[in-house]
Amino acid sequence: MHLLSKDARRKIIEVMLTRRSLRELSSVLDVTPTAISKYRSGATHPSDEVISRVLGGASRDELMEISRIVFDDLYSGFTSFVEWMREKGLIDGYVVERLRRLVERIENDLEVRRSKIVVR
Repeated sequence: MHLLSKDARRKIIEVMLTRRSLRELSSVLDVTPTAISKYRSGATHPSDEVISRVLGGASRDELMEISRIVFDDLYSGFTSFVEWMREKGLIDGYVVERLRRLVERIENDLEVRRSKIVVR
């Protein structure tokens, strides 16, 4: 989670606050209510350690929402990086092959999940 932007970290805290009070969340994350308020306002951001505690205390639905926040954040940075590589002529067979393997893994995982849903 180290590469998460400050904005994504703030959004993750907001997700956790939809079902908990500020005090409840501060207890779950082992930080002060003031720290939660500062995360929300953007005055500071939750550390990697706090984000790890979020993941440990989140419900399945919250994890789904958080995973989309993380994905969107990383996707945005990655697409900017790929665009930079394209502009510099740095995309080669190595990069394309690694991306292809990643897409295949994701597609295979999705197919496995679909087959489990059909079997049930």
